[in-house]
Amino acid sequence: MSGRTALVTGAGSGIGAAVSRALSRAGASVVLTARDGQPLEALAADIGSAGGQAVAVPADLANPVSVRRLVEQTLGAFGRLDAAFNHAEVGEVALAMKYEIPAMRHGGRVVNLAATAGTHAAVAELTRRVALDAAGSGVRIDAVAAGSEEDVATAVVWCVARQVPIGR
Repeated sequence: MSGRTALVTGAGSGIGAAVSRALSRAGASVVLTARDGQPLEALAADIGSAGGQAVAVPADLANPVSVRRLVEQTLGAFGRLDAAFNHAEVGEVALAMKYEIPAMRHGGRVVNLAATAGTHAAVAELTRRVALDAAGSGVRIDAVAAGSEEDVATAVVWCVARQVPIGR
């Protein structure tokens, strides 16, 4: 994934942090986001000390202005957005995709986490609906089910690394 940029929501801890580390190990530059910036800064420093590139951008995924700024800061930092992992509530995932998909000018991949029994069906249905709407855009949208942090991270890297086209 060298030369590609990935945005990870919910990156402050747990699954989001594991996905961020895995994407960085795969070669992606990573934009880390969550509401609390302190754990993001620590994770960005860890990724940097391991030889990767990461920036921390605190954001409120329930606020459209915050999400728009997050995507703008991603493009400003790395010049492109190739992949996104959304680990958030259903409405926040929908709002994130509203801004992520148009920013993927060279095509890309969005992977949403269907985390709990209460949100699994809703995230899966949202993902299916948006994937159909985005058909032909060059952006592929998938969902992964919750599992161990490492299992989810492995699945996300597999989803985004296998078909993200290199910029045209």
